[in-house]
Amino acid sequence: MKILILGLLSAWALNAQAELKVVTTTTTLENLVQEIGQDKVDVSSLTKSNQDPHFVEAKPSYMVKLRQADLLVSVGLDLEVGWIGNVQRGAKNPTLLKGSKGFFAAGDHIEAIDIPEGKLDRAEGDVHPLGNPHFHLDPIKTISVVEALAIKLGELDSANAEFYQRRAADYAKTLKEKMKDWESRITKSQVNNVITYHKSLSYFLRRFDLDVVASIEPKPGIPPTAKHIISLIKLVKQKNVKCILNENYFETTAGERIKGVTQASLQIVPVEVQTDYFDLIES
Repeated sequence: MKILILGLLSAWALNAQAELKVVTTTTTLENLVQEIGQDKVDVSSLTKSNQDPHFVEAKPSYMVKLRQADLLVSVGLDLEVGWIGNVQRGAKNPTLLKGSKGFFAAGDHIEAIDIPEGKLDRAEGDVHPLGNPHFHLDPIKTISVVEALAIKLGELDSANAEFYQRRAADYAKTLKEKMKDWESRITKSQVNNVITYHKSLSYFLRRFDLDVVASIEPKPGIPPTAKHIISLIKLVKQKNVKCILNENYFETTAGERIKGVTQASLQIVPVEVQTDYFDLIES
């Protein structure tokens, strides 16, 4: 009996060790990895859903997480450029560096929008040279990421490669089916133009054919001035904008002021997964 119990415990230990240890930079990526990997992966996010992933402190605890990880999944397109390099170097895990087998940048697998033209100047704000990195709010582009993630997981865990591919296919099918419902409901809302705080929602709005009249930020990463807010109030009235979408990790003072004068609806919306991806799009 003792030998049998020890054998079972050894088998359990081997099975537990077989889980791929995955660290992601955002909760959305964490959820996507979990959906594809299920019990084959042990996944955690470095950031929380209410954090602005542009600006994150490279904490020692992040480095500890990466030290034992098999895979680092990032957004890419320079979203995390200000901090992820320090975390990677501090982790001293070379397999997670860019170009190595344990590194995955989701942005490498989509066609980016808002790619700036001409000479880049810091006076234009926090401009992303490689394009807008908030593609995860477009369900169709997310399908491309999910499919690429399944391939990457299969490369690191060949024994379960078919499982990951099957999970990705099922997930993509469900997303496509949900798109029909989402498109129908957005059409019924009769909202066809909006104002946002940042350009976090550009992919979502483009996918669902909604016009972005303006941003509360005059330039990416630059807070609005009184003059800019006054110009937005005039624009909201002129364009009959019914909805202001304010991303949940940005302040709402300017949005409240515009709402108070124009009667446009101010909605505080999450940008990263709080429960799961479908709930994020529903929100």
